[in-house]
Amino acid sequence: MIARSRVTLLITNSIDYVADLLVARLGSEKVFRYNTDLWPQYGLLVSGDRIEISDPTDRSIDDASIAKVYRRSSMRRSMLFPQLKLTDLERYAEEEVHAAWTDLLNIFCEQGKLVLSQPLATQRSGKLQQLRLAEKYFRTTPHRFLLNRDDLLRTGVSSVCKSFNFKFADGIGFYSSRVDEGDLDSTQPWFLTDYVDATHDVTVAVVRDELFAFELDRSIFIENTIDWRQSPVRHAHRGWNRIEIPAQVRNGIFNFMNEVGQHFARIDFLRKDDQYTFLEANYNGEWGWLDPDATEGLMLKIVHEIHPDTPCVNGPGRPRS
Repeated sequence: MIARSRVTLLITNSIDYVADLLVARLGSEKVFRYNTDLWPQYGLLVSGDRIEISDPTDRSIDDASIAKVYRRSSMRRSMLFPQLKLTDLERYAEEEVHAAWTDLLNIFCEQGKLVLSQPLATQRSGKLQQLRLAEKYFRTTPHRFLLNRDDLLRTGVSSVCKSFNFKFADGIGFYSSRVDEGDLDSTQPWFLTDYVDATHDVTVAVVRDELFAFELDRSIFIENTIDWRQSPVRHAHRGWNRIEIPAQVRNGIFNFMNEVGQHFARIDFLRKDDQYTFLEANYNGEWGWLDPDATEGLMLKIVHEIHPDTPCVNGPGRPRS
């Protein structure tokens, strides 16, 4: 039966603790969860004048009952669980459904229903472009993307090597690491930045018209790694403290977001004293560990923005309902 009350369509996957928290706070009657990795369990109809989606419990929604759409994740099953060995037919079907959902996000965006994250945001502004734009507003570190340029790898120079892609399960991608450029294979692609001496990681959640800034003390892990994600788990998830950032950085963030045409992101910096160095913007980055108990305002702000009964504010350049 098609839902009569208006709901938020939450697009995610079956392993998403933030989605679990959001469903609990919104209430199951206010949200319809679509797990992209479990697509064989859902019914889907998209035609010239109708969209209908049904879940494994036979609950259904359509255009009239979808008030908002929030995309947390749209990972394929083969990406989320790379250990699965899909047949050619299963892989084909997965790609077809993924392509359909990619276009569905475009449809929802044109309808003015897509809130916070925008389709193809990272493709329109990835790390390389971000660093160029960020130079207008923040301190940045010199960077280079190199392939087959052995002449530009500096032996004896310690730089930070980063990966554009990161998959936890099958060895693709890696944590940010400090390397000697001379040890790198020039026939492989490398994204390199100069090393930044910093005492704190700073991450700022941008939720449309509000900022939520947090910082993490690097002294706990800096002797072993430069990437906080490899620090002791308790520190990585509970060591972040809410902070106020300088007005210049705050204004720079809003100006940067306006230029890239987004109003939802998590922006990372490194800080030493009053110097903030821009690292990157994640336009649909994780944020739940920063405020899991809804005590810092971030969780409640997200809930307000995606709740089906609050005003729908679309992305920059989109019509407002």
